[in-house]
Amino acid sequence: MFSVGCAGSVGYRATATVDTPDMVVVSPGVHVIADYDEPIFYSNGYYWWNTQGTWWRSSYYTSGWVEARPPTAIVSIGSPYRYRHYRPRGYTARYRPVPTHRIQRPYIRDRRARR
Repeated sequence: MFSVGCAGSVGYRATATVDTPDMVVVSPGVHVIADYDEPIFYSNGYYWWNTQGTWWRSSYYTSGWVEARPPTAIVSIGSPYRYRHYRPRGYTARYRPVPTHRIQRPYIRDRRARR
């Protein structure tokens, strides 16, 4: 018969890095990534991105985009592209976002009927 025991303590130190870009308020309940190449918004716990007239959402601003109906606060933005490189007065960069060339863009299918 074998007996297994453990004496002492085990410890570890973890270091977390936060990959959250600077966000600035656009309207009540809506933020946008500050000074970014793409106008990516944050509202209701998701990132929102409008490409070619279609809204996409994701839990991450760099990947995982799925087509979705945005909340009223996002729809009310009107012209989302005007928030490209948006910097409010007095803005100072703290956390630089991942460069846009590293964003996994959504796959947009051609919805026209094939003949």
